[in-house]
Amino acid sequence: MDISKWAFKNRNLVYFLVTVLFVGGILSCYQMSKLEDPEIKVKLAMVVTTYPGASAHQVELEVTDVLEKSIRSMGNIDNVESYSYNDLSLIQVELTTITPDDEVEQCWDMLRRKVSDACALLPDGASTPIVKDDFGNVYGMFYALTGDGLSDRELSDYAELIKREISDMTGVERVELYGKRPECINISLLQDRMANLGVKPAEVLATLNGQNKTTYSGYYDNGDNRIRVTVSDKFKTVEDIGSMLIQGHDDDQLRMRDIARIEKGYEEPTRNELFFDSERAQGILIAASSGSDIVKVGAAVEKKLAQLKESRLPAGVECHKVFYQPERVGASLGTFVINLIESVIIVVVILMLAMGFKSGIIIGISLIVTVFGSFLFLYTADGTMQRVSLAAFVLAMGMLVDNAIVVSDSALVNMQRGMRKRVAILRACSSTSLPLLAATVIAILTFLPIYYSPHITGELLSSLVVVIGVSLMFSWVFALTQTPFFIQEFVRRPRPDELKAVLFSGKYYNKFRSALGWVINHRYATVGCMVVMLVVAAWSFKFIPKVFVPALDKQYFTLDMWLPEGTRIEETDQIAMEMADF
Repeated sequence: MDISKWAFKNRNLVYFLVTVLFVGGILSCYQMSKLEDPEIKVKLAMVVTTYPGASAHQVELEVTDVLEKSIRSMGNIDNVESYSYNDLSLIQVELTTITPDDEVEQCWDMLRRKVSDACALLPDGASTPIVKDDFGNVYGMFYALTGDGLSDRELSDYAELIKREISDMTGVERVELYGKRPECINISLLQDRMANLGVKPAEVLATLNGQNKTTYSGYYDNGDNRIRVTVSDKFKTVEDIGSMLIQGHDDDQLRMRDIARIEKGYEEPTRNELFFDSERAQGILIAASSGSDIVKVGAAVEKKLAQLKESRLPAGVECHKVFYQPERVGASLGTFVINLIESVIIVVVILMLAMGFKSGIIIGISLIVTVFGSFLFLYTADGTMQRVSLAAFVLAMGMLVDNAIVVSDSALVNMQRGMRKRVAILRACSSTSLPLLAATVIAILTFLPIYYSPHITGELLSSLVVVIGVSLMFSWVFALTQTPFFIQEFVRRPRPDELKAVLFSGKYYNKFRSALGWVINHRYATVGCMVVMLVVAAWSFKFIPKVFVPALDKQYFTLDMWLPEGTRIEETDQIAMEMADF
């Protein structure tokens, strides 16, 4: 084929291109974004509405049912599940699996409009519904910040400092804090004093509710000047609350501190608390940006935390790793890279044993250049390195050497027939190029339905299809350029006295001919056996467990429960089952 002749005429350019693909592939492996698994667009959202004081039945009738009817009027909805509790309504909205990824955000905007339209029908006292659609943001780094001898407020301030510093880093999408105890002011009414002074609890509540409101106080016209009138009487300290006069008792000059104990504390019970090694801590959750290299982002975060500890954090403040995804990604990718290297070595060794040392080396070089060239293409196409893309190379390893094997073996056979080296190589390329191209395209088209699948399968395995397609096309190109060129340079043509009188002769060839002849002569029996084997194989599929994604067996958290003495075994089992469901 012309592409092979072009390679012979431009040998220096071929060397240069092979070097560029090899070096560029190595650099691409280092620069490419690294993830544990491909990114998936989560097509799930939740609408949360609080209705304090309402029973579950009231929440269902007055809040959940109103919102659900409005939500169901939008398109691309696959399933809507609602849960009504005392004081709380939860509605889970799931889009259809065939919803394109680029339309998901538009669907969530439509969901917000539908929820906003229904807000006018909600009862007084119900909060504004909150739409949560950011379940796809995975917090790949989870730290526990502890401070020996520090108060909760001081520890929270340092956590806010770390959040502010890390949020400005490149590659960081979001930073959230967990376990922060909300501060509050506790007002404990003294019943005996209230009874002696004749103060009712309703009067205290009315006074508190009427305080700190922002009220329009108007303007004062003074000639040409218009002066804004403001009332600045908001509480700033606990003492200000204690000095507040009770409504209806101005003549007695009763103040809040006369009938109540006012203290600054924390909300009880605390909704979210975090302890690390039995020590109160603040959780720092960090999510990397989409398409970023989680390994590099993790290293940058570690460096920033080390700088903050040296310069701005006091002694005793420590950041402990609870979950650190960069280490998992590095270990996971390292395992697959080792598997990839092992598969390349195995293929090359088998080729050396079957085709000879030089032929095995030539085909092995073609295989390595194909792999690194595919990495370079993926890097330029904003691809990512993760377990699926690396598994694609292992899966396609046998197919990647087929083209080079056919061209190399055909060239060697032509030389054994007495042809000159250049003629033997060019004839091998010209006679096999189109059949190999057809076989390569068919192999690519076999995986193409996965890429265009509207289900989550296509989203998860799209990189596998891309890697297989690109690497197979590279293998075909290199089989017609680099492989014949290397055969010309490094393989010696047999001398006349080394030529074989009869090709494909020997003990193994003769046994193969006999087996092939028997199959052809008994073609009906052969076809019948193949049909039976096909049916048995199809029937056996029902005994194979069907799991699309393997179950995660990694332990992230351990829950320790202290039960009172005398707890029966059956009660312990019931508690464990309830915690597992939770």
